[in-house]
Amino acid sequence: MNSLKRIFVSIKSQIDHVADEFENHEALARAAIEDLLTLQQKTRLHLHRVTKLTGNYQQKIDQEREQARLWSDRAVKVRSQDEAKALQCVKRLRASQQQIALLEQQLAQTSSQESKIRNDLQTIEAQLLILKNKKEILSARQNRNSLQDALQDGQSSSLREAQNIFERWEGNVAMAETESFSLAEYDNLAQAFEQEEDELSLRLLLDELSQQAATNDQ
Repeated sequence: MNSLKRIFVSIKSQIDHVADEFENHEALARAAIEDLLTLQQKTRLHLHRVTKLTGNYQQKIDQEREQARLWSDRAVKVRSQDEAKALQCVKRLRASQQQIALLEQQLAQTSSQESKIRNDLQTIEAQLLILKNKKEILSARQNRNSLQDALQDGQSSSLREAQNIFERWEGNVAMAETESFSLAEYDNLAQAFEQEEDELSLRLLLDELSQQAATNDQ
């Protein structure tokens, strides 16, 4: 039980020592659970040994009681025929009874120890269940908070990135429209000059033809 108290004190001191270090809580909780698991394994092994010892004492008591009954029956049976022999049987009976009394004391001690160890083991297992459940709950809550923070950061980044994408897209479209408009305006202007130049060429050709025609008529 002292070991159990020490492990609980150790767990509490570790948690209190890093109360402001949130990132270490899960690691400390895991270490505390591992310590309890080790203690649980040792306690179970100790309980198994004590339980086996208790069983051995009980088995020896049953055997001695059988021997006591046997020597008692023999003493009564042979008393009428051989009293000295009957007294030897009674002597064996008394030795068995003394051995039974000694074994019963040892059995009572080991039984008491076994009961205490069982209680310790039940306490450890109950604490393990509580700590495991708390660890799972707190880990889930911490992971959820971390996920929400990441999502919020990601959403902000995604929003900024989306805005940048649309701004770049809009800029490219506007530039393309400007270039297209300038090119179209340039094409119209060039076409107007070409049309005027063509008309001028045609007029010159017409004047030349007219002059030739007038010359021929003379």
